Amino acid sequence: MAGMAIIDDITLDELEDDPYPAYARLRREAPVAWISAANVWFVTRFDECELVGMGREGFVGAKDHPTLQRVFGSPNVLTSGGETHKQLRAGVDPRLQPKPINDTIDDLVRPMARQYLAPMRQRKGGDLMADYLEPVSVEALRSVMGLADLVDSATLRRWFHDLNVGISNFGLEPEGFAIADAASAEIDKVVRPKLEHLVAHPDDSMLSHMLWAGREEGAGPRPFEFIMPSLRVILLGGMQEPGHAAGSTLLGLFSQPQQWARLVANPADSIPLAINEGLRWIAPIGSVERQASRDVVLHGQRIPEGSIVQVVLASANRDERRFEDPDRFDMDRGGSHQAFGNGAHFCAGHFFARQVERIMFEEMIEALPGLRPDTSQQPVVTGWVFRAPKYFPVLWDKAPAIEHVGNVRIDQSRSSPVVVPEHDEGTTVLEVRAMRIEAEGILSLELVDPRGAPLPAWEPGAHIDLWLTEHRAGQYSLCGDPTAASWTVAVYREPESRGVSSFVHERLRPGMRLHVGGPRNNFALEPAGRYTFIAGGIGITPMLPMLSAASANNADVEVIYCGRSRRSMAFLDRLAATGAKLSVHARDEGPRADLGAVVARAAGEGRALYVCGTTSMLHAVEDAAAAHGIDVVTEHFEGGEAHRAGDQAFDVVLARSGRRLTIPTDRSVIEVLDDEGISIRRSCQEGNCGSCETRVLSGEVDHRDVLLTRKQRAANDRMMLCVSRAKNTDEPLVLDL
Repeated sequence: MAGMAIIDDITLDELEDDPYPAYARLRREAPVAWISAANVWFVTRFDECELVGMGREGFVGAKDHPTLQRVFGSPNVLTSGGETHKQLRAGVDPRLQPKPINDTIDDLVRPMARQYLAPMRQRKGGDLMADYLEPVSVEALRSVMGLADLVDSATLRRWFHDLNVGISNFGLEPEGFAIADAASAEIDKVVRPKLEHLVAHPDDSMLSHMLWAGREEGAGPRPFEFIMPSLRVILLGGMQEPGHAAGSTLLGLFSQPQQWARLVANPADSIPLAINEGLRWIAPIGSVERQASRDVVLHGQRIPEGSIVQVVLASANRDERRFEDPDRFDMDRGGSHQAFGNGAHFCAGHFFARQVERIMFEEMIEALPGLRPDTSQQPVVTGWVFRAPKYFPVLWDKAPAIEHVGNVRIDQSRSSPVVVPEHDEGTTVLEVRAMRIEAEGILSLELVDPRGAPLPAWEPGAHIDLWLTEHRAGQYSLCGDPTAASWTVAVYREPESRGVSSFVHERLRPGMRLHVGGPRNNFALEPAGRYTFIAGGIGITPMLPMLSAASANNADVEVIYCGRSRRSMAFLDRLAATGAKLSVHARDEGPRADLGAVVARAAGEGRALYVCGTTSMLHAVEDAAAAHGIDVVTEHFEGGEAHRAGDQAFDVVLARSGRRLTIPTDRSVIEVLDDEGISIRRSCQEGNCGSCETRVLSGEVDHRDVLLTRKQRAANDRMMLCVSRAKNTDEPLVLDL
């Protein structure tokens, strides 16, 4: 090895503690050098790192790397090349592209972030890495990968640690590989049954994409042995990256108090700048491996064919030739860096990582006012391959913050509700005690009286109104225990939300207060010996207390639960514990439930029939029930239409005063009554809550609500003033008003 730049006095312990002084020395004295302690070549300047990382001059994936291949196995996405690498990336990339990430990331990560921040808001300090950044990062990847129903976050973090022991085992000690091998065996045992399921029932998880994405028709899935090595790579490289990057970014911001203050004052503009600079300042993955496919001369050094080369991204990102004052954190610096690598091996999860980090910062700033370093303790920052704060003591103020959403002032203090309803609706102010992720896109809220007063009694099937905008409320079924001191509801994040569900998922926090109406019960459970409950998606919520009540009375209960996928279906564990006969129909697992057959069986066995779901589901069950001559009790969660093409004006008569009012084609009854100063209770204004139900003394109603049963509509003795109209415009509707 004569003539080589050999560095014998840089130790692995030195690099682990703080590699940047050694990197600066190497860039200055030996930018391409053999590092004896690591038994590999180091390339440390920006231009040379880019050249090697791009695969120029004959550099390829490190297919003979002694620890990567030993721990991950082959082929893996990190060290392979050519068609094999293309096939592996074809399975990894689709789920991580900007569009699918943008479509799902906020609904996925925001509830996770809030879940971990909620208990922190009750304290004034802690370890930000362990309490928040690391667990949210792990939870996010766990969900995207499709591992949420297989393994908990603690196990994933242990896998990360154990695999890292093997990858960092440059001394090739048997004990280090044994730890990594045990983790690999456990991963295989846990994941393989899931992969077998996905072969028959593909879904939108990354695991499913790794099997199926980009496959030609008739080609079948990729073999398990082909994708398992890359799965280990993702579990190691992607598991902690967003959380570690966020910790390093915040460490840099704390070193520049003026920049931190700017970010807190203007997070929307500043967070992306800070994230980009944080990735440069401390690259979360500080080094990647390449291999010389032939003899290469680089910066005067001859690198023999087959040699392993460490492309030291963390050093490239602090190259003085590229960055002015490179050791200083400066979020206004701008420009590109190499934190995510180069070329064909550029990190597939780069966009995902940035978006997770963005949301973690947005939620953290809002929930932890006055966030600052705990100067009584020092953060612990270690690592050269994976570098980040390992312990990050911080303080914050317990006092809540105030924010604005649109034109509505939101006071997060414990003394003011989010909004006040436009009309006096007889509501009660309650406080959000806790929030919980129940399934993909579904959050549950636990509500209590802030004074400790008991809440009104309710029975299974009841719902309440959550006032989170001034003009309309959202109706949500109570799904907890009727004997509990708190109320629990679950809120599905509607894709086309007009305010309520999006507010719950994006803005509502534990400790905030809101006006709550009700409870009211339009879906009461009647006594029966046998029941069939049919639920679609979030329609399961009113049935949970019904099931408990029916089971407590020793009734024969069956549940037909339909949804897109199990990960989007809430309360599966709770349903399984009720003892009811449960039939789960996930659309991504097989054929849909035969609702006609379910209704026919219910009719034959004399079962009381209850259904809550989409309009199409309810119509299908209602039609089948009518064909069999049995009643069905329904609960809708989609609204009715107040206005339709061809609507005509009509008159209403207020029986108590004799007043006659004309309802124009483009106005509802309740809107005209408002104009006349007549206040009517209302909530949803969509015909699905029952708040504005009014007795009809004469006249024929064009029912447009989604609440009344067919029998109730045929009786023609009531109407929902927010949506329904007169069927015969020549005859007025006489209302009991």
